[in-house]
Amino acid sequence: MSIFMPIVFVLLQLLQESQSFGPAAKKTITMGDGGANEFQQPVIEVRNGATLSNCIIGAKEGFKAADGVHCEGSCTLKNVWHEKVGEDAVTFLGTNPKNVYIIEGGGAINANGKVVQFNGAGTAKINNFYMKDCTYGIASCGNCVAQFSRRIEVTNLKVENLKAGQFIVAVNSNFNDQAVLKNIHILGKSAKQVFPCKIFNGVKGNGNFKLVKMGADGKHCKYNNNDIHFN
Repeated sequence: MSIFMPIVFVLLQLLQESQSFGPAAKKTITMGDGGANEFQQPVIEVRNGATLSNCIIGAKEGFKAADGVHCEGSCTLKNVWHEKVGEDAVTFLGTNPKNVYIIEGGGAINANGKVVQFNGAGTAKINNFYMKDCTYGIASCGNCVAQFSRRIEVTNLKVENLKAGQFIVAVNSNFNDQAVLKNIHILGKSAKQVFPCKIFNGVKGNGNFKLVKMGADGKHCKYNNNDIHFN
């Protein structure tokens, strides 16, 4: 069975309510520089409570990758694929601690920066996601001007060829972040050099956040050894 998923090149399209893209939802407008520089424009902004589903966000041949999706509040991203990533594939920005950001299915490949950047407040739930040839995984912001206590739940994740020495999830212990990882599969030559979790002391605003621990600590980063699989 084949499933058609359109490649979407959208210039700052605002989704105010749920939308599933179809074959006609195609544009070819470049907007990224292909790097991991901060503050790049997103391809799609998703408003609070909206759902984006069934699309591939990619870079046309000869065009450079951009930031992907920005969620301004609670959102659901279902079966959204990122073919090429500039700064981040997905950024969570809402400031309400009751916000819930859901990623269900989909994946990201060829990311120069982070796959998921969590700048806002609330809980991120990521399930059945795939990452390949990426530099970093899922990060709670370490130096945002406004900092929050964030919770990150990652289940049924497959990671392939993540950069050696880097993390699947990063959290800030001094802001009371929590990460829970279940059924994580790490593949590729770098697999044994990838850290399921890194714990930092974050800062408010520009500054240097500091690494304090790598791995589970039972409080800020939680997983069992049998939840981490090296394939």
